[in-house]
Amino acid sequence: MSSPADKSDPFDPLGIAAAMGEWCCLLKAAQELRNVDAEMMDTLLEANAAGPTPLGPEAAAKVRAIANLMRSLNLDPEAIRRREPETMMKLEAACLGCTERGRCARELWAGSAAGTYHEFCPNAARIDRLRRA
Repeated sequence: MSSPADKSDPFDPLGIAAAMGEWCCLLKAAQELRNVDAEMMDTLLEANAAGPTPLGPEAAAKVRAIANLMRSLNLDPEAIRRREPETMMKLEAACLGCTERGRCARELWAGSAAGTYHEFCPNAARIDRLRRA
C-alpha cells in the first residue's frame, strides 16, 4: 500500500512544495500556541486580580513585588486595578517575565527601590506614566 508521500509529484521531484506545506503548518501551529499562551497569561492575571492567586509561589511573589514597588512610590495598586485593570495586568505580566527578581527584592527590602527602579524594572515607564497621571 502506498502513502501520499510515496507518490512523487512530476512538477516537484525534490518534494520542496510538500516540505514548504509542512513548514507552513508548523508555523501556523506555533502561532496558535503563542496565542493560547498569551490568552492563558491574561486569564491567570485576571484570576489573580479577582481573588486568590492560581499562580505558584514564585510567580505570586513576583506579582506582589510590583504592588510593593507601587506602594513605595505612593501609588495604590488596588485603586489602579479598579480604575485601569489592563494597565495592572500589563504591569503584572512584565513583572512575571522579569529577570531582576533578586535585585528588586533587595531594593524593596532596603527601602531604596523608589530611587533605583529605573535601573532594573521593566515597568519603569508604565509606573512613571501612572505617577504623572
